[in-house]
Amino acid sequence: MGDKANVVVIGGGPAGMTAASRIKRIHPEWRVMVFERSKYVSYAPCGIPYFLGGYAKDIEELVHYPLRVFKEERGIEVYTETEVVEAGNGFIRARFHDGSENTFSWEKLLIATGARPRIPPIPGVELSGVLTIRTLESGEEARRAVDEAKRIAIIGGGYIGLELADNLRRIGKSVMLFEMLPHVMPTLDADIAQLIEAELIRNGVDLHLGEALQALEGHKKVEKIVTDKGEYKVDLVFLATGVTPETHIAEMLGVRKGNTGAISTDPSMRTNLENVYAAGDNAEAINLVTGKPDWFPLAPVANKMGYVAGASISGIEATFPGALGTAITKVFDLEVARTGLTEERAIKEGFNPASVVIKANSRASYYPGGSPMTVKLIADRNTGRLLGAQIVGGDGVLARIDALAALIGKGGNVRDLFFSDLAYAPPFAPVWDPVIVAARVLLGKIEKE
Repeated sequence: MGDKANVVVIGGGPAGMTAASRIKRIHPEWRVMVFERSKYVSYAPCGIPYFLGGYAKDIEELVHYPLRVFKEERGIEVYTETEVVEAGNGFIRARFHDGSENTFSWEKLLIATGARPRIPPIPGVELSGVLTIRTLESGEEARRAVDEAKRIAIIGGGYIGLELADNLRRIGKSVMLFEMLPHVMPTLDADIAQLIEAELIRNGVDLHLGEALQALEGHKKVEKIVTDKGEYKVDLVFLATGVTPETHIAEMLGVRKGNTGAISTDPSMRTNLENVYAAGDNAEAINLVTGKPDWFPLAPVANKMGYVAGASISGIEATFPGALGTAITKVFDLEVARTGLTEERAIKEGFNPASVVIKANSRASYYPGGSPMTVKLIADRNTGRLLGAQIVGGDGVLARIDALAALIGKGGNVRDLFFSDLAYAPPFAPVWDPVIVAARVLLGKIEKE
């Protein structure tokens, strides 16, 4: 049945290429084939807003490894601009760029198809000038469109929406941002999200909260946005309304999906079908706080899932322990980061959360270059276990959220955080670090109760 492969990988993103590379390192004699719809592999779309903002001059700067590294140095057979149109027990059928097709047989299969943009079911989304950014090709198309546009609307106030707003304002565009929820960034609690909203407004973003998109209108090309509160003229629209797991290959095969809509796997990235694995943005992982399957469409998580899948496929026992959804972004002059559960999510998950929000300086007060920092900590009242954290500041956010993520991921409590031996020097932190201050306040709150 066509060409025979030891392993077929569908999807050439972070999970797929990490897994393929791991398999070839362990079994250089195996035949490993990767099939990717894009003409690029080994990239993450999170760089596209910065490409639009002019930080990268060429789209290929966003590629982590060029294609030749995988094909020539690692011996992986990579088929780009190729779509898998059928998958069954032990075989796939692929359609190439020129329209021709071929069938390939596999002994083991990795589904690493990632996620696709979630398109709102409204009239006009098919108009020219209505864009999503998920592939590097879409980034190239977006740059050409942005060059010709003056008034740009962004639908969605998540990470991509905010990064687009920042970068489009940076190059002088008029930007409207629409979010149907009461606040931007649903991965933050409302009291922290308000800080980001103020920063957006301060930098000239026309912010529309609690306003739902109803239609896009225009003659072939988008010219107007219609919401439940008004109509607005636009030259270009970005749909940044989130992503959904790409599971069409899994559905062809009868692979089980979890409650999140992503593919259900065990910790070794095995699915319910023998010799079929899944990893990346199309697969579930355990939430380290709740202990339940969850969905984390983030590149660092996808890379690690791919690493584990590659080892498991190769016959080496490996497990992916789970994730917290740790993430950081930059919104104009603010660094914004989060990990674990929000206070709202903690309540839904059955915890009894206590929280504190403190404001402190990122460095010693007399040392130049410091900036205000807001830290929110969430813990379980009954046990003191840390459940989540959110930090907003002008500098120094990354190191602090990473320290918190490491502790929360290991089940640490507020007392553990308070007594953490964090580094101190005036150019980097005050003697009472902001996260230690937050722990001290939260500890007092929990013990007092």
